[in-house]
Amino acid sequence: MSRRRVRSIPVTAAVVLALLGTLTGCTMALPPDSSATPIPSATPTASGSASPTVEITLQDGDLLDPSQTAVWADPLAGADGYSVLTADEGDGSWSYKSDRTGCIVGYWHGPLGDTSAGGDDSALSDELLAAQFGTTADEVAGFVQNDAAPFRTPSELVQTRAVAGADEETATTYLVAARAFSALGEGFVATLRCPATTNVQAMWSLLSSDPNAFQLVFSQKPAG
Repeated sequence: MSRRRVRSIPVTAAVVLALLGTLTGCTMALPPDSSATPIPSATPTASGSASPTVEITLQDGDLLDPSQTAVWADPLAGADGYSVLTADEGDGSWSYKSDRTGCIVGYWHGPLGDTSAGGDDSALSDELLAAQFGTTADEVAGFVQNDAAPFRTPSELVQTRAVAGADEETATTYLVAARAFSALGEGFVATLRCPATTNVQAMWSLLSSDPNAFQLVFSQKPAG
């Protein structure tokens, strides 16, 4: 028996693995920054808003309200200490660079398209990851983790599928996280790339807490 889609997200004003084979970088709007000089950095500690205790899991996909839509909150736009590295030129991707840490935060948001014809949120999220690496979901599956890099809403964590890695050529480490919402027909990808001396997973947690860099905002789709 199919499960009824009844879950609406409250609408509010918004480990590292060495990758092998073809998984050596990401194709999202995060060009390698070979000019950056890695500097020692302490492991960051989260501050700011408290972490939500409720979670939109990968199994919740068919419970979401299909009359809703979601967007990135995009708090880094115009934020002090961040500059636009790549702008959204219509492909749904853009990125920022931190003047202080040298880390690059990239975003993508778009429709699932034909991939939404089958598969749950987990499988569809893997398809999004595979697209970032220019490979297949089967090839990326061995490197994917749950809960390594969650997104969030103002009140809930959002479970993702994520790949962590190191790029020796650019002396960087990175996290690439994806979440497909099959009920909404939408997908989201975020990437964090930092100097190799930075604990990228701890930095993800810090940015997720303050300034809520990986926050999604849900709202009702326009009528008609």
